[in-house]
Amino acid sequence: MTSIFKSKDLATKQKLRGGYYTPKKIANYLSDWSLRNNNEKVIEPSCGDGNFIESVLETAHTKNINIDLLAVEIDAEEIDKAKNRNEDNNIQWLNEDFFRVYGNLKNTNDKFDVVIGNPPFIRFQHFDDESRDVAFGHLRDAGYKPTKLANSWAAFVQLSIELLNDGGRLGMVIPAEILQVKYASELRERIVKHFDHVILVGFKKLVFPDIQQEVVLLLAEGKHSKEGCVCDVHTIELKDESELDTALLTQTIKHAEAKHTRPGMKWTSFFLSEDCFVSLDKWQRSEKLTKLGELVSVDVGIVTGRNKFFVLDDDVINKYDLKKYCTPMVGRTSAINKANFDHNMFQNASEKYPSYLLDLKGIDEKDFSAGLKDYITLGEVEGVNKGYKCRVRKRWFEVPSIYISDGFLFRQIHKYPLLVFNEAQVACTDTIHRVRLLKDINMPQLCASFINSLTFAWSEVCGRSYGGGVLELETKESEELPIPYCEDIILDLKLIDDFLEKKDIDSILDYVDNKLLVEYMGMSTKDVQVLRESWITLRDRRINRK
Repeated sequence: MTSIFKSKDLATKQKLRGGYYTPKKIANYLSDWSLRNNNEKVIEPSCGDGNFIESVLETAHTKNINIDLLAVEIDAEEIDKAKNRNEDNNIQWLNEDFFRVYGNLKNTNDKFDVVIGNPPFIRFQHFDDESRDVAFGHLRDAGYKPTKLANSWAAFVQLSIELLNDGGRLGMVIPAEILQVKYASELRERIVKHFDHVILVGFKKLVFPDIQQEVVLLLAEGKHSKEGCVCDVHTIELKDESELDTALLTQTIKHAEAKHTRPGMKWTSFFLSEDCFVSLDKWQRSEKLTKLGELVSVDVGIVTGRNKFFVLDDDVINKYDLKKYCTPMVGRTSAINKANFDHNMFQNASEKYPSYLLDLKGIDEKDFSAGLKDYITLGEVEGVNKGYKCRVRKRWFEVPSIYISDGFLFRQIHKYPLLVFNEAQVACTDTIHRVRLLKDINMPQLCASFINSLTFAWSEVCGRSYGGGVLELETKESEELPIPYCEDIILDLKLIDDFLEKKDIDSILDYVDNKLLVEYMGMSTKDVQVLRESWITLRDRRINRK
């Protein structure tokens, strides 16, 4: 059978697939939550070596109910393991690609009452092209707009929902990406419009530490084919899987307000307290806020193709006499600790890091110096010219799209985002976003206005977090950030930079929040406190997960 994966290494497949590592406690809980009635049809669309199948059978036996179970798995070796572990006459085994058999399953009159499992966590770029194309065809038929940037788990969930009967339930372990990534936005919208109730269970600790993947349990019940009102959503956060307990969750939900999503409000916000959620939702809609994208354009930094070759230090510049071919640049957020990147900061950065970009735009090769020719030859010996970004260029050594932006925006963030005025007039690599003004406004004042509790809180909702607690803001997400910018209020940028240099972010927020959120937007002190709490809650949730 053709593998769904491009890689033939089974160990690699297993590492990428969450299902092979599902803790027993999680599988048992999802089975207990999902199985309720006698003679229901259940499907596990990617059963792997049978972890979930075992829990489903144990739960059915404990509850003394009969189930009709279909277990689908593409890998012949793994489904054999599952069969050996679970010898039960009520299981129908299907050694097939779920995406290829989906059409037949969808066209039967008898759909499923329960979908359960832990689908593969694999980027579609690693999938067999034919399997991916089949999946995309089914997704388009269901009204989705799939992208190759998506992950396979989303397609498994999306198509599994289509297989459910009205009133059906879905219990799955999926990446926490569902809370925030753009490619899951259609799925988030579909879920809240086609289920009566949703519970999201998150964990403060990684339950899959071997693959550094944060996960949530998605429990959706009361499926209905026609779009309805946005459903109730409850969120619960536990330390780890050891705290999973049906009674505890029931009591927690009973005493907590349900939340409701809206376009632009990513599900990360559901893990805020009720006061924080309501306040952030309310104030983010204020007419006194401006989207950052209405004031500036945000673009990725310069993609060199090989920073080690194109970003130079003084030693390399002097050895090959490259000074006249270089543009000053910054390539590390650690070199920026103020809202104003001036010449002194560049000088300090250049003493620590390579800070010059090889810029050959518009320079004829006949004008290349002997030293430059030697350096280019060295790059070819090292194979720099064979890298994808370089080999598709007309001249592999000519880095495109070099321009000096008005400012910078941190792309990857640890404690807080920062918008920075580029007073030093230097370039930047793609570790930092480039910001260009769209209107005649004061860039330093915009950078100062960016540092406030509302913008910080929304950055945690708008962005996405990965392993290690890093928050990443992509360009379009950055342009969605709300800014309380007011030309009539002048902020003391020197005071702000002094606090930034001391890493005293609380003092800056106190100062800017009072000027912009209280005086300009009309918030109460309590409002500001709640927004600050929202930011701290989401930030700490992100950086403390280990």
